[in-house]
Amino acid sequence: MKILFFVSLFLFPFLLSAQEANDEIDDLSKVKSAILAWADTTFYDYNEPRFENYRANYSDEYLIATMRVKSIERSIKNLKKTYSSGYYKESDETYKKSLEELEARKNEAVASSYNFMRKVDNYEITFWANIKLDSGIHNYIKHSIVLNHEFTIMHHEVTGSIGENENASILYR
Repeated sequence: MKILFFVSLFLFPFLLSAQEANDEIDDLSKVKSAILAWADTTFYDYNEPRFENYRANYSDEYLIATMRVKSIERSIKNLKKTYSSGYYKESDETYKKSLEELEARKNEAVASSYNFMRKVDNYEITFWANIKLDSGIHNYIKHSIVLNHEFTIMHHEVTGSIGENENASILYR
């Protein structure tokens, strides 16, 4: 049982950071898919989509939960450092008990942040595409897009373009 406990202490943080990276990649792919579905139903014709400046705006609750994990990890590190340097004034049993309590609190905090229901308030991304205009040509146009936590587009705005087509407008469906 003790071996399992110690293995989980060292393995769980790595699994959490790997899970966070996988979640970030998964969220980005969901954001891209939602935007492409929106573009398919919005524009008459477009091609060469490109995405830039992706940002997930995490909720305050999620940030607090993840900061709690990092704070406990710092406490564990400081306790170990104090003990190993000889400045720890309590007994070895007290040290072990304190370390086990901190590790248990950390595992609990990791589990609660791992299963967090609403991690983000919204996602922001820049979407470029070569979009057909009413002049018959395609122009590379930049949109700033905001999606909610359910990957629904809440706001989109044309924020730039490449090329001179002042009198032309986008062909919509």
